Amino acid sequence: MKRKEIVLFMIVGTGVNSDTKEKGYRLLANKLYSTINKIHPNYVVFFASEQSRETIKYIEEIFERDNDEFKINEDYEIAAIEAIDDFNMCFETFERKIWKFDFGKNNSKYHIIMDYTSGTKTMSAAMACCGMFYSKDLISVSGDRSTGEVSAGTEILNYQNLYKIYDKFSLMRTRYNFNANRFMACIDILNYIVDLNIHKKSFLNLCKAYYSWDNMEFEEAYEYLRNVDSTQIEFVEITDDIKFNLKALGAIVNSRSENLKNCYILASIINNAVRKAEEYKYDDAIARLYRSFELIAQIELTKYDLESSNIDISILKQNNVSEEFIHDLENNLEDGKIRIGLVKDFLLLNELGNDLGKYYVENESKIKDLTRKRNYSILAHGLESQSKEDFDKFLEVVLDLSYKLDKDMKKFLKQTKFAKFDLRLEINIS
Repeated sequence: MKRKEIVLFMIVGTGVNSDTKEKGYRLLANKLYSTINKIHPNYVVFFASEQSRETIKYIEEIFERDNDEFKINEDYEIAAIEAIDDFNMCFETFERKIWKFDFGKNNSKYHIIMDYTSGTKTMSAAMACCGMFYSKDLISVSGDRSTGEVSAGTEILNYQNLYKIYDKFSLMRTRYNFNANRFMACIDILNYIVDLNIHKKSFLNLCKAYYSWDNMEFEEAYEYLRNVDSTQIEFVEITDDIKFNLKALGAIVNSRSENLKNCYILASIINNAVRKAEEYKYDDAIARLYRSFELIAQIELTKYDLESSNIDISILKQNNVSEEFIHDLENNLEDGKIRIGLVKDFLLLNELGNDLGKYYVENESKIKDLTRKRNYSILAHGLESQSKEDFDKFLEVVLDLSYKLDKDMKKFLKQTKFAKFDLRLEINIS
């Protein structure tokens, strides 16, 4: 593979402390030349104010003295910085040149090294930030400073290893993606982190847990979340939420009470629907609400030892369900089993004198309108898109029914709500 051409970015100051301006320019020119001579770039971009341009002509003289040439537009160019103490202007000037070499016609040819040693403090800070932002090599020059400045001949180039900074940026990106429920993106980002001070394994388990939970893979989610060390500083804002979530998943996986297990699953689906709505995916969200609506009736029927996939007529007769209703159900006999759907589930509950069934009958017109819209959804049987208003109306009905289903449903909903980082919190991992 052909070696990439090295492009050296250099800030040009207005000189160093000396008796005269000319002497200051010459001293600085020697320092810049020393750096150029050590790196041997193919091309140099000097970032200079009108005043500091004077230094560059002295660099040309040094090349001539060494029987070499250093020509403008062939070996170097000058990028003007008019406001040397304006951070944004300095940053944007450096950025434009990065774009030129990174995204120009021959963008694959160049390796950019940025020397932020000279110039004003603002120029240096802006170049360091810009280089870090675009993942460029950053160098500074050190050496013997017994006289206040780095003495000629003692210069040492320091390549700055920024892996800790990049890892902290990655950690913040992970937190943002986590809050947006983009758990696979989090996992991809975390895999590039190398700083051993960041508790990467626990963070990966956290993201895998919520990814699994989002896909209703409860056992996997529980195992991953159990392996998160929530005492670590990265999880300080969500420690309590993790404990709540672990309790909910534990109930789903280990509880001997089918009703408790089912209520936590229901709460998980409702919260899943809310997350989809927060992402403006209203068709997805309403599809999940529809399943929640259906599950509410199925859970309530289990209290009568009834399953909507296999209705036991003898239980209906024991509970004085009308012969007319039973006869209607028997028309659904298939393969020796009576299977009923959402509407019949609630109508059966009404026949049993159940409050959920009564609620359905009392709100039948409103509910049928909501389910009709769902049926016309592009994710059901039609081509229509659902709106936030459609979602909000459906959610209201589902929540009303869920609260009637179990007195502890608000607790279940709270414990199955995904943890969220407080993005205002700045975490400093030492």
